[in-house]
Amino acid sequence: MPNKNLQAHKHPGLTGNVVDYLMELRMSPIEAARPYLVCPEVTYSFGDVYRRACQVGHMLRAHGIQAGDRVMFIVPDGLDFVSLFLGAMKIGAVALPLNTFLLASDYAYYVRDSGAKALVVGPDLLARIDTIRQAEDFPKLLFATGAPVPAYTDFKAAVDPMPQELATYVCDAQDAAFWLYSSGSTGSPKGVVHTHAHIYWATELFGIGNMGLNANDHILCPPKMFFAYGLGNQVYFPLRAGASVVVDADPIKPKAVLDHMLAQRPTAMMAVPTLFAGILELMRSMQSAQIAQACSRLRICVSGGELLPPALYRKWLEVTGKEILDGVGTTELTHMFMINRPGAVVPGSCGQIVDGYEGICLDEHGAPLPVGEIGNLFVKGPSAAQQYWNKPERTAATMWDGGVLTGDKCYQDAQGNYFYVGRMDDMLRVGGVWVSPTEIESVLAEHPGVLECAVIGAPDEHDMIKPKAYVVLRQGVSGDAPLQEGMRQFLRERLAHIKCPRWIEFCTELPKTATGKIQRFRLRAQALNQA
Repeated sequence: MPNKNLQAHKHPGLTGNVVDYLMELRMSPIEAARPYLVCPEVTYSFGDVYRRACQVGHMLRAHGIQAGDRVMFIVPDGLDFVSLFLGAMKIGAVALPLNTFLLASDYAYYVRDSGAKALVVGPDLLARIDTIRQAEDFPKLLFATGAPVPAYTDFKAAVDPMPQELATYVCDAQDAAFWLYSSGSTGSPKGVVHTHAHIYWATELFGIGNMGLNANDHILCPPKMFFAYGLGNQVYFPLRAGASVVVDADPIKPKAVLDHMLAQRPTAMMAVPTLFAGILELMRSMQSAQIAQACSRLRICVSGGELLPPALYRKWLEVTGKEILDGVGTTELTHMFMINRPGAVVPGSCGQIVDGYEGICLDEHGAPLPVGEIGNLFVKGPSAAQQYWNKPERTAATMWDGGVLTGDKCYQDAQGNYFYVGRMDDMLRVGGVWVSPTEIESVLAEHPGVLECAVIGAPDEHDMIKPKAYVVLRQGVSGDAPLQEGMRQFLRERLAHIKCPRWIEFCTELPKTATGKIQRFRLRAQALNQA
């Protein structure tokens, strides 16, 4: 159904550089002094971050960076990340944060593809960059954060003497502000070009308009700042809203996140299903009073990245007394565009379209489908990217008419709730029938012995595709043949025969991205090697 807000936005829109919009409410002495980045050893105020961003902008400009140039950075979450993101955009350059958990070959591709003029590298990445930085197409401007190292310009020493005030470069709201590279599970990663206006609309429609983030919020968002999910929740949403953020540069571990919950008592938490499951597992050994303390100020929990299993939703609600609002977002649409609403959660669904966006399920020919039919999700809205960098064919196949073909297969019910059934390349054709891996996973997750699971299609002895389940068991549960048979019986009682996994394989962990999203394409490759 068309969304009236697409025709009549309740916001005036952005006319210039988004940095001014993000910081304008934080510029008074009282606001500038308020805490923003709460790091383990030090807390940085909004003023600290703004002044550092101005210094970074001056430094980049002094080294010849001009409007439109790409400034690539591979640094951990913290002051350097935020000041690079803001500082680059403030001078009209393009901020280009990268995943800090990749291989040297990945970074070589990003450098070549983007044509970045400058690269800022964190201490843990230097060894990887050293193996590729002699290439002819490598940026000549090469900085290292942390302690000074040979062959790199010392980032801190270059930034420290710079002035702490900087006039914002005047640009159009439709100019490029930042890029994010979309994951490359199929084909090469694609540079998603985002404008200043995209940050504005994602903030107004989702961060503030939907989640209601405000100056009283204290945010715990373990997904890293270099991902679209973490970038919104930790950087541009709280800058505009005036919220503080718990910063942890270390890899995501459930124990560390639970410790933050106990010590920081956040009001808003954004995570992925596997992290919520891991925290719940740890809570089994905690006193109810401790759990109540950790959740005492939580007013909103948001899950993204993957479908939240109904069993996990119910267990979290039972143990913590808090709802998890499951939602959907993509790199191409800047942030989330669909989410469950407080007090009206429909377990197993992705909720409803956020005001200002429009969702349409399309058939294989691009025609709209009626309510209830599974189709390819196309989403229109003012934060939708309309270009992959230097990939016109991929752009044409994915982005048109102010919208994005998300790659998700969904259907909509009569109440306007959307149900995710899998990625377009995850769906299984079993016996001539489309089968959703997420439906099987949701049922399997109800089994008391299952901590987490993933389902893929694997070839049988006749090369026919059948569902295969990979299962990580709860602590203390023995993965033996009787348990496998018990799980099969459990599934047979709840699913059509064609949907029941032909194989159930126990494993100690599932391959995941840095945000905790399960990498099913790696499981598919593993299954093919075993066949």
